[in-house]
Amino acid sequence: MTVKLRQLFISGLLCIFVFLIIHFVWVIHSNILLGVGLEQNEEGQYYIAEADVSSEGYKQNLREGDILLRVNGKPIDKVDEAVRYGSLTQVQSVDLLRNSKGGAPLALHYDIENKSSIYHTFTQLVVPGATFVFLAVLSLLLYRRKSGDRSAELLILFFLLVGITYFAGYASSRSDLIGRIAMGSVLPLIPLVFIHFLQVYLKRFDVLVLSTTVIKIYYGLVILLSLFSTSSLMVYSWDRSLYSFVRLIIIGFFVFGIFYSIFKLLYLYITYRSTALKSMFKIMLTGQILAFTPFVLFSAAPIAVGVNLIPYEITTIFLFLMPVTYFYLLTARQLFDIDFAFNRFKYYLLIAFFPALMIVAVFAIIQSRQEYDWIKWIQMFLVVYLSITIFLFFKEKIDYYFRPKLFRELYHYQGSLERFSKQISKVMKRSDLEAAIYKEINEILPVSRSAFFERDEDMSNLEQIVDNSGQEINIEFVSKSPVFKVGEVVQLKQGILLVIGRHQKKFHLLWIDHKKNHTKLNSDELNWLNTLANYASIVYENLYLIEGLIEDLEAEMKKELHAAPWVLRLIFNLSEKERRKLAADLHDSALQDQLIWLRRLETLISDHDIEADILPELLQIKEGLLDVIYQIRETCNELRPPLLRETGIVKALELLFEYAQLQSNYIITFTSSPIGELSEDLVIALYRIVQELLRNAGKHAKANQIEIELDQQEHLYFRYKDDGIGMNIVDIRESFQHMGLSGIKERVASLEGECTFTSEKGKGLEVIIYLPTMAFVEEKHRGGDDDDTYLVG
Repeated sequence: MTVKLRQLFISGLLCIFVFLIIHFVWVIHSNILLGVGLEQNEEGQYYIAEADVSSEGYKQNLREGDILLRVNGKPIDKVDEAVRYGSLTQVQSVDLLRNSKGGAPLALHYDIENKSSIYHTFTQLVVPGATFVFLAVLSLLLYRRKSGDRSAELLILFFLLVGITYFAGYASSRSDLIGRIAMGSVLPLIPLVFIHFLQVYLKRFDVLVLSTTVIKIYYGLVILLSLFSTSSLMVYSWDRSLYSFVRLIIIGFFVFGIFYSIFKLLYLYITYRSTALKSMFKIMLTGQILAFTPFVLFSAAPIAVGVNLIPYEITTIFLFLMPVTYFYLLTARQLFDIDFAFNRFKYYLLIAFFPALMIVAVFAIIQSRQEYDWIKWIQMFLVVYLSITIFLFFKEKIDYYFRPKLFRELYHYQGSLERFSKQISKVMKRSDLEAAIYKEINEILPVSRSAFFERDEDMSNLEQIVDNSGQEINIEFVSKSPVFKVGEVVQLKQGILLVIGRHQKKFHLLWIDHKKNHTKLNSDELNWLNTLANYASIVYENLYLIEGLIEDLEAEMKKELHAAPWVLRLIFNLSEKERRKLAADLHDSALQDQLIWLRRLETLISDHDIEADILPELLQIKEGLLDVIYQIRETCNELRPPLLRETGIVKALELLFEYAQLQSNYIITFTSSPIGELSEDLVIALYRIVQELLRNAGKHAKANQIEIELDQQEHLYFRYKDDGIGMNIVDIRESFQHMGLSGIKERVASLEGECTFTSEKGKGLEVIIYLPTMAFVEEKHRGGDDDDTYLVG
């Protein structure tokens, strides 16, 4: 078919559709639907066999059993529509005979008011009109997006046929000839066009619905049925039973096509339920069932057993779900997660059952009471309002206790976050963090491709990205100028972008390809990704801080001048922590082992008769063990002085002086004013300074008299003076022999204090130190690693 011929065919088809819509709207608007059925008695008279109380005919005084004489001024047998189709339609006036009780039949004349109620106007004009406009808009959008796509063209035809049939059904119920011809031609064609659409659409996924030969045969049968139905309607005199038979075949073709499509979709879903096509077939099957189930269950089936549960005008509204479903499938890049939606729907369906049952029960009690209607309405409002309030109040507890049991994926995501948080607590490099994120993404989401990359705020050079499989990817944003924030999921034309960190003007981004099942991320997955990104952003920030700290330390160490006080303080703090850890290890391992061996040796000596030549050796070993135990204890005390925080600096120094004088030949004179509570850093630094000065006095200075003074006013004042051999102050910088004194200056500098060394050869050494006291007070009784009381004893 040439392009011009194709355009001419489409234009002609659209003109036919427009003409039919205008004609059907005029017929529906100008002819009220009376809902009156006619039959012929044995005498050949036509009488009203059906006139429901709710019908418009009953409301206009037409009753069952009335014998019709004239319609619109014509004899009843001359009115084609009434005689032919067995229903009273297109009526302006009617003359009839009505049986009276115990008397002659009454001759009555009624003028029929062709004015539809608001309900019928809405259901038979507004709803079909809105549906047709909606389907026409969908068709236009589909034509613009998928021009030249054969499956899209078939879907557009399906949309238009559904819209025409919606109007044609109401025109046909008014005995309109064109409406009946349209119904006989279009109704069996609708499921066929739909099945044809499925065949063409699913062929791109290598899925076979029906062979082309079978579809051609199906088209041939529908065309033959349409010709037979049209010719029967066009003939003036014909048997009404033939019309009923043709009508039954038409409806049968329609019902067969619908049920076959549902069966076929169910078969395909079962066949492909373990593949990526599962979600697509589930959406198709759901749309198909929801479109027709309300009409079948709540209108057709109840009417078949004589119950009018829900009018078909309401249930047919659900039919538009089917066109919407397939428009969505044809145009969406990603499908919504129908399994997620189904699980939520089943859960809410379950928990809503009992509240609904209770509300209906209370309504029944209210309706049975003899009270004014307005009082009943107030009571019903209060019942509904309070019931919903109570239900929402308890819903949180219901969600807490029952939802995890019904939805196992909640444990899935929670377990992932717990596992990830444990992994990142041990991360020391960005590559390790990215590997942990890769692992969680691949375990939780059904994706095969992802890629980490960093970009500045201008998002330049986005085309140069390689995923984890080594393939290049191109990032195309759906939005022209995305504004990123940590934890955000940005939709792309291909996949998504997860913002997992930001440092200064640089973003850390993770590209994740579409899921294998072609579904969108559901709310649980989005929340999980958001939490994952927030965790990662914190670790990224910490890693940058650590890297920055290391760089600053390296830069400071490379300088010839003294390092910054905070750097020195950090180094000394780390040193003290290592000393504390080493002291704890010695005390808990080596010292305890030595004590155990000592007790075993003592037990051996006391409980057994030892030979005289062996006993001295054993006693010598015992003494050696005691020396080792003493040395270990001394080492522990040296590494971490016991009760330093508990006793205070003055008492700690007094104990240190007592021990030092026992080990050395010098005499210490110590004077101190009352010292307030000091920070731990200051106490430890001062204690270490004194230790180093005493060590220097014993090893190098050969001092006999040492004076130490400690005072606290605005600053902490410390003075040391000995009578040793003295030294050249320049040696402190140039000689490794005096690295201890150089370390004293570094400790003082770390606390931003001042230190002065005064010494000459043969005149001893004087050290004066000023240290600023710190405002905060350390906790006195902290447990854990800072508790040193175990070292005492």
